[in-house]
Amino acid sequence: MVEKLSIKEATLLQAVALWLREEMLSHLVDVSPAPDLLHDLAQSNYEISCNALERVGLLASEDKYWQVLESHDGQPTLGDSHKRSDLDHLLDGLACHSHYVNELYQHHEAVTPFRYALNEVCVAMAVCGYMEATSKKTFEWADDFGPWLVRHGAWDLDEFEPASQEDVNSALATIPDKARERLSGSLGRHKPDFVRYFFAQWIDGKWEEREWRYAPNDDWDLNLAAGIYAQLHGQ
Repeated sequence: MVEKLSIKEATLLQAVALWLREEMLSHLVDVSPAPDLLHDLAQSNYEISCNALERVGLLASEDKYWQVLESHDGQPTLGDSHKRSDLDHLLDGLACHSHYVNELYQHHEAVTPFRYALNEVCVAMAVCGYMEATSKKTFEWADDFGPWLVRHGAWDLDEFEPASQEDVNSALATIPDKARERLSGSLGRHKPDFVRYFFAQWIDGKWEEREWRYAPNDDWDLNLAAGIYAQLHGQ
C-alpha cells in the first residue's frame, strides 16, 4: 500500500480530522475533567477517534485522558507529514462514530449534511470515491468505503458478491491452521470482527504472520472475505 498521500487524500485527512476533533469536544467536554482534557468513556467510537486524532497531532495521550493540542492562537493545527495509514485510522473513527451522528447513522440512505464541517467531509469523501454526490446537498456512501462500513456493522458483508470458489480455496490454502481455526471459530462468526481478523494479516494478497493492521484500508477485498466467510461458517 502506498503511504504517501495524494493531494485529494490530504484534503480529506484535514476535513475528517477537524470534524472529528469538534465531535470529540462537543460529546466529551461535559463528562471530562477540563475542556482540554478529554475522557473517552472507554467507548469504541471515542477511543478509535481519539487515537486517530493523536496520530495527526490534534490530541496527545495523558494518563487516562486525551490532551487537546492547540497552536499559540488557540486554533487546531495539522502538520503536513502524514501518511496514508493516518487517513485510514481517521476514516475508521468516522465510520465508527457515524452511528452516533444524525446525518450519518442511516447508512443505506442519502446523507444531507447540515453543518459546514460535515459538508466539507462529504465533499472530500466524494472526491476520493468514498461517497457519491447525488446533488449539491446530498451524498450517498460508495462501495469504496465498504471496508470501513462493514468493519463497524453499518453494511453487511453479505451485500458483497463472494469471490469464486477457486479464489477462496487458493487464499485459504495459504493461511496457517491456527489462524484458519480462529477465523472459523465463534469469535469469527460476527462479520465485523471476521473482516477485522482476516484483513489484519491478509496484506497485499497474502497472509503475513508477523504483521497486524488495525484500520481498514483500500486493499480490503470484501468479495474475497465474503467468500471465505461463507465457506468457513457454512453459508
